[in-house]
Amino acid sequence: MIPLPAKDLEQHLQRLVLAQGSASSVSVTEITGARSIAAHIEHTDSRPIKVQIPAGWNPLKYANIQAFSRRLRAPDIRVKIAEDVGFHEMGHHKLKHDARGLGCPEDLHGKEIAVEAVSKAMLEAGKFSPQGALHLENVIADIINNLNCSQYTKLNGLSMYFAEQGEVNRGKYSPLFEAFVKLNMHLMGSPRQQKMLRQYYTNAQRIDDVVAACIQEVGLTKDKQQNIARLFDKSQWPHLFYTFGKHLATLMDHDSAELLPHIGAGGYKVPSTFGSVIRFTPDEVDDEDFKRVLDRDNLKKVMLRRNKNGENIPSFIENWRALDYFYQGKAAEIIIKAEAPRRGERLPIAPIQTRQFDPDKDAVEHILFGHIIFDERGEPCFAVPRQYLDHQAQYKKSMTSYPELNIALLDTSSSMKLAANAGGVGNTSIVPWGDNSRYHYGVLTYYGVEKALHRLGVGTKTRYNLITFSSQTKASGEKTHEERGQIKQRILQPAFGTSTEIDVDVLAKQTREPGSILMTISDGEIQNWDSWYTEPKLDEDNNVVKAGVRVKDRFKHIVADKFYVHFQIGGETAVTRDIERWGGTVVKISNAAELPRRAIDITHRFYSSYAAGEKGK
Repeated sequence: MIPLPAKDLEQHLQRLVLAQGSASSVSVTEITGARSIAAHIEHTDSRPIKVQIPAGWNPLKYANIQAFSRRLRAPDIRVKIAEDVGFHEMGHHKLKHDARGLGCPEDLHGKEIAVEAVSKAMLEAGKFSPQGALHLENVIADIINNLNCSQYTKLNGLSMYFAEQGEVNRGKYSPLFEAFVKLNMHLMGSPRQQKMLRQYYTNAQRIDDVVAACIQEVGLTKDKQQNIARLFDKSQWPHLFYTFGKHLATLMDHDSAELLPHIGAGGYKVPSTFGSVIRFTPDEVDDEDFKRVLDRDNLKKVMLRRNKNGENIPSFIENWRALDYFYQGKAAEIIIKAEAPRRGERLPIAPIQTRQFDPDKDAVEHILFGHIIFDERGEPCFAVPRQYLDHQAQYKKSMTSYPELNIALLDTSSSMKLAANAGGVGNTSIVPWGDNSRYHYGVLTYYGVEKALHRLGVGTKTRYNLITFSSQTKASGEKTHEERGQIKQRILQPAFGTSTEIDVDVLAKQTREPGSILMTISDGEIQNWDSWYTEPKLDEDNNVVKAGVRVKDRFKHIVADKFYVHFQIGGETAVTRDIERWGGTVVKISNAAELPRRAIDITHRFYSSYAAGEKGK
């Protein structure tokens, strides 16, 4: 057989693709050692199609294929096979006259639905493995896709491809591939195609039972249009892929060496052990489309969409990771002005005189962070300027001096699961505590502040520590930017307590660095606030010989050398009154939904003033 020039085939397939109204570019390469033709369409904006053909490819060396091809009168059956493979790849997205939705899986959303449904079915059947789930999803997607492609071409070329798989695999199909071919033939096969492929069947009863169960339970008929309407109803894809999957998975106790017409497809090999949970490691996924599904930016969109639609967390992601993607996505949605300081921006940086911060009159944003003065009782308090001198501040593009430790102290008492406002706790399909709960906005505040630090150019340079308090006070310990996943696991897997107490020994140990930033968030009283940290010592006449220290006094000492702000959800408490009396900053919030925005704005203004030189000398 004369060689098939890759460039000539590429040009031919490109004309075919353009005739289908597709803007996809086509590339054809010759591969040494390949067993059969393979192709792939990328689910990106340009949707390029890549085709690989084996060096010296000659399907006519098989008598069965040669006999079938004689009646086709095709000048070169290799071109005919390549044309059908090209239709097949375009069909994964859209063919010329298709209405929207007649593509399988069409896009990353379709891929997400299909892989999740198949994975669930395989797990229930005790046959889950990452490679197996992606192979079976491709099998089912190809069955659905080929039905639609058969409206444009008779798929004689694809049928010869199926025959070639039988020839290169010792003349008989594996159980899974036999079921795959039989389902294709039921949906779109001609009598001649079925006759050609029949010789590769084993006709084992278990295979035929699986095929019959798929046809019956999915509701397939002999009417092509009815089948198309059923199989391309994407609202039913979770059920359809699951149903196909649960039956076909029973055949995955045998290797399936046959190849699907996808670049990189290597058949299916039974793993040494099947998985007990659905997990995919992105670096080990060889399916390029599903690798894109698992891309971080895509998963943020997935989680936001699923939460909006009331859908559950995808089964192929750990719960805490799914929540992490969700909160990253939500933080990015917050409309903030937390961009890095720009050159030449005018700021009032030189206060002529300062006075004590008055929480009833002054905006938190006007506090001179790091500039401490003393009130009339000699107590340290925050300062605000009486008036400013304008100065043209020349900023650097990134900050080189800044507080290097950010500490969040977050209330995890059960009351934090209450609604943030009159809107109820919100949707709980993704966020177990509700996406309108107080705790939700506490978590979003952490993510939002982290996002703001990144925009300011210091996010990767600072260290982080998360301390939670309720019945117990626990700390993540200081973590670098690369280690902050440990903090996220803690904040996204909270143990809500029945009381609200703070262990100031834990707090003191975790906040030893002067000049660090400390932010506390709570929605009520701290129940041990007025308790003794160390009780007073009395003599035998009950006279105090050594004064005692209350928890609040120890707390005051701990925060004295920090850039400290307290966010109070709800009304005034003994805690807020004391912090204000000390001159500390308290931000009172009646609607917890405002918490992230307020915290992000304060973070931005603090770092901006710090960069501009307002840090106290």
